[in-house]
Amino acid sequence: MISYHHSYEDRYKKAYAAGADYWGHTPNDEELSAVLAAWVDKHDLKGKKIIEFFCGEGASGVILSRLGCLYHGVDVSASAVQKANSTLGDFPAAKATVANVVTDEIGGMYDAALDVMGFHMLVTDPDRLAYLKNVFSCLKDGAPMLFFRMGSDETAIDDFVSSYDDWLKISGDDYTTPRQMYFRKDGQEFEIQIPRVPGRSKSKEGYIRELMVCGFVMDSLIEMPPSYKCGESVSIYARRGGMASQFKTDRLY
Repeated sequence: MISYHHSYEDRYKKAYAAGADYWGHTPNDEELSAVLAAWVDKHDLKGKKIIEFFCGEGASGVILSRLGCLYHGVDVSASAVQKANSTLGDFPAAKATVANVVTDEIGGMYDAALDVMGFHMLVTDPDRLAYLKNVFSCLKDGAPMLFFRMGSDETAIDDFVSSYDDWLKISGDDYTTPRQMYFRKDGQEFEIQIPRVPGRSKSKEGYIRELMVCGFVMDSLIEMPPSYKCGESVSIYARRGGMASQFKTDRLY
């Protein structure tokens, strides 16, 4: 387990202790529902196996299950996965399991993959490359991959970041300092003091280069308007290319 990943479990626990029903998206999120419905329709994913990385509390799983997809979510946080399986209770074909998407081989073969605000939470390049390799290895050739709302703003760092210590020196963002944040419950907004888990934005060109070098074919990159959950961001539509013998990381920088 890579040390900075532990902060996700701590954050979920503190949010639930403060009274939050959901820390991330909810199953009724209108924007996410509309995006996933269009994606499923475009790629004819009804009845197909979809894996979601960084699944969190299972909101996407509910949406995809309602659309007729066969859903499997994975997340490093046991508390989030427990919440996800509760959220998915009405869909016996759906499940969520605990896994570190960087270090654990997921296995299986899926028809599509989803990542909602997850990839940009990996701050070191070795972690990001290992994750993309994991995604690539469990997708069928040509399978679509949607990265929904990846941070892309003036803080973008495209240069190589070898370790968390390097990240801390470059960005100054840590995973321990409590900050004033908010969650919503029953239509109301509540304050909570909780560490803000840093994310690593990249430029649009940085994301494209990173994914294409790792064997993905780019279909489109869409700039997203700021939302409650994320500021400036992009959604990336890609698909798994043909068999790749290795990641050509020397071409990244």
